[in-house]
Amino acid sequence: MKGPEIIVLSIIALWLTVAAVVIGYPIVTGRMRVGLDPVSRENDPQAFWKAYAFSTTLFLAASVSAGFFVYSILH
Repeated sequence: MKGPEIIVLSIIALWLTVAAVVIGYPIVTGRMRVGLDPVSRENDPQAFWKAYAFSTTLFLAASVSAGFFVYSILH
């Protein structure tokens, strides 16, 4: 493997780990923090899913932006 390939694979592995935590942890626990207030899926499902959708969308948008940035550096 060449240097850039190892870097790309390392970045993908790191991203997958972070994505599993950011996207999966709130679903598994049923809780997430919105600002200073915790929101529970059981107590306020509408607020939980709204915050979850916003958080996931923001994470994916930042991931795509970072991906294009890394791609532009490596190519």
